[in-house]
Amino acid sequence: MLDTIVRQYDTSWCWNEYSTLFTGNYDLQIILDALKQQGYTLRAIDMNESIDAFDFKDCFGLLLNITLDRPFLDRLPLVSSWTKPGRHWLAIKSVDGEHYYNLDSKLSQPRLIGGQTDLKDYLNKLDRAQTYMYMVIDETMTEKFPSD
Repeated sequence: MLDTIVRQYDTSWCWNEYSTLFTGNYDLQIILDALKQQGYTLRAIDMNESIDAFDFKDCFGLLLNITLDRPFLDRLPLVSSWTKPGRHWLAIKSVDGEHYYNLDSKLSQPRLIGGQTDLKDYLNKLDRAQTYMYMVIDETMTEKFPSD
């Protein structure tokens, strides 16, 4: 689905500003379009907003764009030219409304974070200057998640 959306923006074979073939490193616009097709949108969490002020129970999930530490791979010219440098998307989702799971594709299986307090602790430990955080929300619920 995401590659189909990428081709709508750019028909070049694999290198473009929206993704890089084989890596799954998609541009935010591609993710937004895919979510919109499913009736969702993103609400950015600004680095200056307090995580503790949010109630995540009404959001579908969270998307985080984090930095990667790849000191060896990033020094290889061919690899670094194929990938956008050092970023990775991961999702966090509650499947029962109470417990949140890290659904990072780099994990062998989903990892339990815990309840909403544990989720807030997890998010507060991330480097906010280097991590982009987004709540995935139903398009009909945007008024519940106002931006500053």
